[in-house]
Amino acid sequence: MQKLVQVQNSQMAGATDVQYKEKVAAATSKAEVDALFVEWWKYQYIPELYSKSDMLERWFGNVLEDSRVHGVTTPRYAKSTSVIGELTDDSTGLVCTPSTETTAGSDPFAHLPQFWCLEVAAEKKADGSHEIHYVEHIDSTGDVRSGEYLCWVLQKNTWKREWQDADYKYLKTRCHPAPGYKRWPEGTDRTGKVHEYMAHPKYYAGIGSDGRITCGTCLKPINRITHSTGISKWRARGAQYSGASGSLPKFLDAMVRLKYGRKGNSGKIEGCSSYNFQYTAAVSETGVERIILTTAQSANLFVGSAVMLGIQSGTDRNTASNYSVFDGKLITAIEKVTIEETEYSAVYVDNGGVTFDTTAGSSYLSTSPYYSGWNDNVLGRDGSRYNPASGKEPGMIQGVEFMNGSYMILSDELWQWGKDADGNYTFDCYKCYDQSKAGSAINDNYKKIIGAHLVFPATQGNQWKYITDNIIDDDVLWPETANASGSGVGVGAGFGCIPAASGVRSPWVFGSLSDGGSGGVSCRHSDISVGGANWPGSLGAPGSEG
Repeated sequence: MQKLVQVQNSQMAGATDVQYKEKVAAATSKAEVDALFVEWWKYQYIPELYSKSDMLERWFGNVLEDSRVHGVTTPRYAKSTSVIGELTDDSTGLVCTPSTETTAGSDPFAHLPQFWCLEVAAEKKADGSHEIHYVEHIDSTGDVRSGEYLCWVLQKNTWKREWQDADYKYLKTRCHPAPGYKRWPEGTDRTGKVHEYMAHPKYYAGIGSDGRITCGTCLKPINRITHSTGISKWRARGAQYSGASGSLPKFLDAMVRLKYGRKGNSGKIEGCSSYNFQYTAAVSETGVERIILTTAQSANLFVGSAVMLGIQSGTDRNTASNYSVFDGKLITAIEKVTIEETEYSAVYVDNGGVTFDTTAGSSYLSTSPYYSGWNDNVLGRDGSRYNPASGKEPGMIQGVEFMNGSYMILSDELWQWGKDADGNYTFDCYKCYDQSKAGSAINDNYKKIIGAHLVFPATQGNQWKYITDNIIDDDVLWPETANASGSGVGVGAGFGCIPAASGVRSPWVFGSLSDGGSGGVSCRHSDISVGGANWPGSLGAPGSEG
């Protein structure tokens, strides 16, 4: 009898999923699909029969289905130095514009099965599988993003294919298998289970209310930290964790290409690459939680962004004196004040009620990496709070916040400098596919990625170089070459080339608030050892992979 009931329930679930698949196919907006999801969930969810993960496997696997093929063709650098490509197949004619918190842009992909996405709060288990605790639209947004569990963004685990010829690179995705197509690696967890969705961390990592590292909103980034210590922090949450995965920049790059027809995000959703401001106090004060600047200086700062304060000793944010008063505190208000008949701006910070003194010409304010959640109120899945192209604030693509003003430190890749038989410098990428085994030394747990290999002449010095194209690889985002003529061509991002005869390097991606045109999803920096810490390097969080 019990088996018969299970069969009947399965048949009813299958019939319902088909009905909602047809309803989703007829929808013309994300809001419609969101409403259908809620309706389907409330009608179907029986906790005694289905876990939340079970429900989402059904939704992404059975309901979000169509026959579309989404494609993009981009020119190889030798064909054209332009970052602009062309959307193809069922994406032909679709035009995306990023959103802000006051203006909803145009996103004709947002309601389509391959691009509709959903925030959840999840926790990975010891074996690499995961449990979903809170679901967007069903549970409160506050719970989903709180950091009690890891805040992920789910998207359908489609089939994708990348290839190239002499002139162009091609990327296509679809809902069903076809020759040459593979599913996304992060759609398979460490147990080998292939999920109908893939999960990416919504934010950089931060420290939650329980004192553990997590992924949630309104959290200070964890910077000034080594690759090794970062892994240790994640292992304190669970042996199954190591931190951010190289699958994240690979995914973001693919979404920029598929939705915007571009080889890079720069110029469209810039991220925080040009928010480098440092000022000394204009007026001395005692017992305050503010610093007085000129009105022109304060006009460059955003309320809600983070700053550090110290006693000026050069301009390097790594110098302890330059953040000796506080490090990474939020600006709460900027107000005009008149002092001795001169108009200034008072920049207020949340220092937890701890007051401090400031000295004109000596107290030194510097911008810092943003806290998570800057884009929580953006009216779409892509964009930035105020101006996505400004370079002054974090970006967001498919609900994932990126480029917070600091590099993200990946945990499952290691990079290595060396020399070949001809004396040229070489730079290679190694990847660990099991987060429980990731570390800070290249060993048997790491696989050398064939094709992720850069060569520079023996005469190469330290400099920013620029990436022409990225290699075609299922697992990593890696430069094909780094000899583009500048930051506005190729993929629109730089490679910080600091060659060495040997040495393992911490994988730093995206760029910092001071990198300008070098920053971008494809940006890489090759200087930081696994034991090195620096202010513009912050920890990321894991998704469903490994």
